Amino acid sequence: MNSVIGAIILVNIVVHLLLLVYIQVRKNQMRVGSGWLALTVLFSLLTTAVYFLPDEIFAAQFSQGFVRVLLLVAMIAAYGMLVIRDTLNRELRLWLGLVGLWLIGMVMVGLLGENAVIGQPEWLLNAFRAPDPLSLVTLSGLAVTTFFLLGVTFYAFYIARLPEVANRALFWVLNTAIVVLSVLLTLSGTELWLMAGSLTLLMSMLGATYAQVSYRVFDIRSGITSTLRTLVVIALTAALIWAVLYIFNILPSGSRDDDLLVMVFLALIAATIYTLGRQFLKLINRTFLRAVDNPTGAARKYSQQVSKAVELDNLIEVSSETLNNVMAVRRSGMLLVSDTSSDDTRVELRVMKGVNFPDIKDQKGFMSKSGAIYQRLAAERAPLSQFDIEFDPRYKSLHEAEREFFRNLQMSAYAPIVVEDVLIGVLICGPKVNDAPFYPRDLELLATMADQTGIALRNARLVADLRHLNSSMRSLNTGLEEANEQLEKLDSVKTDFVTIASHELRTPLAQIRGYTDIIDALNEQGMLDKDQTAGMVANLRKAIERTEELISAMLDVSQLDVNAMDLRFAQAPPESIVRMAIEPLTDAIKQRKLTLSARGLRGLPTIQADMQRLVQAFRNIVVNAIKFTPDGGRIDITASQQPSEEPGGVDQILIAISDTGVGIDQENLELIFEKFYRAYDPSLHSTGTYKFMGAGPGLGLTIARGVIESHGGRIWSESSGHNMDTYPGTTFYVLLPVSPPEDARRVAIEDHSSDSASSSEPTMMRS
Repeated sequence: MNSVIGAIILVNIVVHLLLLVYIQVRKNQMRVGSGWLALTVLFSLLTTAVYFLPDEIFAAQFSQGFVRVLLLVAMIAAYGMLVIRDTLNRELRLWLGLVGLWLIGMVMVGLLGENAVIGQPEWLLNAFRAPDPLSLVTLSGLAVTTFFLLGVTFYAFYIARLPEVANRALFWVLNTAIVVLSVLLTLSGTELWLMAGSLTLLMSMLGATYAQVSYRVFDIRSGITSTLRTLVVIALTAALIWAVLYIFNILPSGSRDDDLLVMVFLALIAATIYTLGRQFLKLINRTFLRAVDNPTGAARKYSQQVSKAVELDNLIEVSSETLNNVMAVRRSGMLLVSDTSSDDTRVELRVMKGVNFPDIKDQKGFMSKSGAIYQRLAAERAPLSQFDIEFDPRYKSLHEAEREFFRNLQMSAYAPIVVEDVLIGVLICGPKVNDAPFYPRDLELLATMADQTGIALRNARLVADLRHLNSSMRSLNTGLEEANEQLEKLDSVKTDFVTIASHELRTPLAQIRGYTDIIDALNEQGMLDKDQTAGMVANLRKAIERTEELISAMLDVSQLDVNAMDLRFAQAPPESIVRMAIEPLTDAIKQRKLTLSARGLRGLPTIQADMQRLVQAFRNIVVNAIKFTPDGGRIDITASQQPSEEPGGVDQILIAISDTGVGIDQENLELIFEKFYRAYDPSLHSTGTYKFMGAGPGLGLTIARGVIESHGGRIWSESSGHNMDTYPGTTFYVLLPVSPPEDARRVAIEDHSSDSASSSEPTMMRS
């Protein structure tokens, strides 16, 4: 017997050595590295090799059995780290600390106690009957570490998103149970059990090595289910045969022919019961396991449903609903594949949600044409699973964004939809209802359904593209109609501008010509005196200034058109800007009996601005309010500071200029900022600069908007409409940043302050 055990253990040692060589050769293909696996196999080898060492070399406290126990504890430590790394993808120092405490406790108890009987014959049975301290420490440590490892593997099973990952956790549960069994058998002390423990330990080492070199282990749940089903069938068959024999035995014996008829009758009854039982088990299997037992029929059903869909949304809904029923999956959908025009190295993926599709953050993703996923789907036209993407070494080089996109889909299987050698879509399926993995036959069925979807998807996308084209054409036609209306308005504006500009220019020119003729005539007659000359020169100066203002406005607009207006930025208080804008208008406001008030200007932070240009812009806005507000009306200026909504952003100043004037129609609120545009009949034009309903060439608001936007600001108007009877009024809003953006700085930022405005405040201002 000893020679047989020795031969078995020797073979065991040889297999261990071969395993170590194999691990060294395949270390680059290991899932979590070869270090912990090699240590596990090495300690298992030493545990087995201790059998050949003579008892004389061991001390009293450290017998052969005790040394074997210490080596097994070291093996459990390395094996536990291997399991934790594989299931949780990280290392737990707590595990090494736990096993370290166990090992230290055993050594201390072994040194302080008497001769260690651990590992001797009948030791395990005696440890349960009359436990000694060393036995208690050994068995307690084994129990704690076993429950810890099983807890880790069951936790990994619980949190697994993919059934293949959960199956891998179950594999480690089974292998850990084999390891613990081998430890107990090895520690038993009985030679027969020692041999069984050695073989069991070798089996667990083979299982650990198999798990590391293969990213997809065999299906544990399917194996357990098949085993249980086979055992049930064997048990029922045996019970049926026993029942037939028992019944035949208790029946009274007759003639040979009668006994033969009874046996035939009982055999027919048994065969009927057996056949019905097998059919019942198949029905249960289809009902609870939701297995696809007729792939051809499933594919035909899917093809019939998909061929009826014409609309893209309808196709997605029908295909998803049919897939959920046929494949027995929780959810499904489709990815539409499109070549991006800007980048020919990858394709764009657009998620089309099907039935029970989860809410995901990214509705679009990409797939690199040189990546492994695209090659698998487009080049090989083969399906793949999410488990392959996560764990197959072929997909290790995937771009992280691409991997994360597929991970966030929460799907389990993908099949390419290819038409005329072009990948146009991907059929996607979620986990199965019974949480079983996708077997090769399932992926083949999914690929068949994807092939049947190709023509329907292409037609649906063509219909969708055609409808989108029609919608775009309608939108373009609407845009063209609106553009034609705008062009008609602008054409009218140009005509009005010619009329207004000619009137604006002729009036001062007529004044200049008239006064020069008068001066010339009086000069010839010698009738000029000093007072007459001063009066006529003053009138000539006004006419010339009016002409200069019109020409200057046209030049400013031309500079804005080519983005050539130079701005000189300096620190400027908003209060000074508004004050300087309205000071020249004081007389006109008094003549028109208007009331002007300003609030909220004091205390505002200084801004970086071209003060001269901003004064021009605000003056144009106030002049516009004066012109279109009847005598006795009111103009209010309010200001406030607007904190930035973004961290680290720039604060802004909001200034509102409201009047009680005639108002503006809604369709003209934006057009009033266009060049030469006037919202009212040009025949109402008056040459008076500040008269009610008087108007210039229509450039004031255009210049105001150009200056404000050059400062990085914004201007807009609001009004409830135009009415010459109720005077609904208009409000202009100006939003200016405290410091303009970099691209707004045309010349340079000056360090000196521009707050050189007059300190005198007009009487109509109220802070």
